[in-house]
Amino acid sequence: MSLIRYKTWLEPLRRLVAVRPWPLAGAFAAALVLGAGVASAPAAAQTAEELAAQYGRAAMEQALQTKQRYDLYGIHFAVDKATIQPDTSALLDDIATALKDFPDWRLRIVGHTDATGDAAHNQTLSLARADAIKAALVKRGIDPSRLETAGAGESQPVANNDTAQGQALNRRVELVRLGAEAESAKRLLKAMSDYLAAQQAIAFDYDATLEVVTKEDQKLALASSGSVTLSRPDKVHATRSGGFADVEMLFDGETLTLLGKNNNRYTQAAIPGTVDHLIDELRVTYDRPLPGADLLLSDPYAALMPDVTDAKDLGSGVIGGVECDYLAFRADQVDWQIWIAHGEHPYPCRYVITSKDLPSQPQYSIQIRNWRTGAEVAATDFAFTNPTTAQKVELKDLREAAELPAHFMRGETQ
Repeated sequence: MSLIRYKTWLEPLRRLVAVRPWPLAGAFAAALVLGAGVASAPAAAQTAEELAAQYGRAAMEQALQTKQRYDLYGIHFAVDKATIQPDTSALLDDIATALKDFPDWRLRIVGHTDATGDAAHNQTLSLARADAIKAALVKRGIDPSRLETAGAGESQPVANNDTAQGQALNRRVELVRLGAEAESAKRLLKAMSDYLAAQQAIAFDYDATLEVVTKEDQKLALASSGSVTLSRPDKVHATRSGGFADVEMLFDGETLTLLGKNNNRYTQAAIPGTVDHLIDELRVTYDRPLPGADLLLSDPYAALMPDVTDAKDLGSGVIGGVECDYLAFRADQVDWQIWIAHGEHPYPCRYVITSKDLPSQPQYSIQIRNWRTGAEVAATDFAFTNPTTAQKVELKDLREAAELPAHFMRGETQ
């Protein structure tokens, strides 16, 4: 079962491969693709020789135990080759001993080079060196299934390549303990899910960006803002304003109302049931996904995790001035990232979904602010009263409530 079934934001992305935009005012945001496994730069005052001299097996084991990463500067190779020098034998013995002392550990060995020479050659050389270390550890009795290798080449420098000292710092071997970061990411996501599910009332404001791709492979970002108020188990009030649309949605447990404020028109549908049922109906039947829908379900963890193939705890980040845990997950068709606030209230601060099987890998992102729960949530009337004498129309005629401006045309699914 695909993660797309649960990603109520992703369905528009999969159908917006080709659009014909009219001239749009303003600037459009560009997406920045980041690689995983960014290393921390050593202190500027330390040289590669000093870091190698500070090495100790206990320090390496502690770093792998607590930080899941360790940069080695004592493994030496022949110049421009993957041949391990004899003076490295004792350090390889230490790595093998650590793996025997911690039989549940698995390691990824990542080779890094400086930027001297050709980048493609450096990539190949860095992987060959990582493979050589793996082979040396296997000879020392380590099961090869506990070891992975990767070559980063010159792509992840920790110092300036313009100096000999910086180049030496960039030539390193990184050990990454596998499994620990995945379990940490899952644990943090589960804690967020449990916290959200326990809240009877939730309210927040948001800023969202939906990326679409033209037939000319130009990526455009449609920005919107709004608010969501939820009262479990069966009431929601949401708004979305995106320049081309000013939409209000109300659900009182029985009736869904969509109001297009631009043209003062509304439509209604009977959808009795819970918020979970409403979210599914909005996505499947009405193609009107609710902002932050995955996170509003009664069990977000169960909805998000079924097809996850990789999980990473990438440390901390700051979103809107709030320190967060930064987690990244991969599935077959999508990657997604989430930033979760530190502390007793682990609410989602930012959520990004990337479609991997479409050209240019468009994204949907939502950033949450002004988070409130419980008594902080103002009393809300979830029933529609039509104070502006809006005209009632069929859903197909409420074009202003759609995800795209009227002058955009959907392309074929690819």
